[in-house]
Amino acid sequence: MIPTSVILLLGSNDMEAAAIVNQAVAIINESVGKVVKCSGEYRSAAYGFTSEREFVNRGVEITTMFDAYEVLRRINCIEALLGRDREQEHRISAERNEAYASRPIDIDIIFYGDLTFEDSRLTIPYHFLDEREYALRPVVEIAPNRKHPALNDTPSEMLARLTKS
Repeated sequence: MIPTSVILLLGSNDMEAAAIVNQAVAIINESVGKVVKCSGEYRSAAYGFTSEREFVNRGVEITTMFDAYEVLRRINCIEALLGRDREQEHRISAERNEAYASRPIDIDIIFYGDLTFEDSRLTIPYHFLDEREYALRPVVEIAPNRKHPALNDTPSEMLARLTKS
């Protein structure tokens, strides 16, 4: 079996955001797949909710032998290990009538090979990638010319279009 190239996006707006993101990268390398590229840190305002702290985001390319659902299961375990409590996030976002809430770590699958699919648990490629500058900047650093299998654009092209507006 040939390993699959996977692009992940990590983000945190915890007080120790940079350290948590770096810890997540190390755990991913040990338990999900070999890290072959890692972007620098990108800082951005919270998206979809109000927060006093900005996010630290990093893009990571890994190669893995696991299927997409196993990658998802493992990154969800890493999030929980690093303190993410989705039930608490849902309560807070509902109380504030906002789409999201602060979290110590968020790990999203941006690309899984050239796969395109969506179900109730997983959407690949990451939905709204072409609309989210905070996601595109780190992805452009590590995979600028990777074709989005559904949109047929590269992250570089998407970012150029988004920042032109």
